[in-house]
Amino acid sequence: MRHPLGVAAVLLLAAPLLAACEEAPVLGILEREQGEQDMVTIQRDLEGVDLSSTRFLAEAGPIEYFVATPADSDGRTACLLIEEGIGVALECGPLTAGQAGVLIRDSRMAAVLLPDDYDRDSLDAQGYRLLHPNLAVRESPEV
Repeated sequence: MRHPLGVAAVLLLAAPLLAACEEAPVLGILEREQGEQDMVTIQRDLEGVDLSSTRFLAEAGPIEYFVATPADSDGRTACLLIEEGIGVALECGPLTAGQAGVLIRDSRMAAVLLPDDYDRDSLDAQGYRLLHPNLAVRESPEV
């Protein structure tokens, strides 16, 4: 017969090991509290985005870059927001550990969202530069 205290002891010892097996967040920046700088100025055309999840990534001249999650987030989707002047570009998509995420491209530049564990060594060869550990940009060849 099993002793009830023995089973309880095994469960207590196993709990920290099970917690350690939980996946780390793909974007740790989304785990911190939203500050004033994290709030996007332009909030129109952002239907479906959880505005309480926006986090500031970087600024380059008149352009500001943010990350957010969709309002109906499944925990595996992230949004890249680019705010410039009176306009905002938005793209949401899956974000998987180790793989480049959402890409926004126009005639002037390309911006890509990167998970925390992305191998950034290949970015230079592709013409990208890091503005933030989770954001790389490159100018379009025509610029």
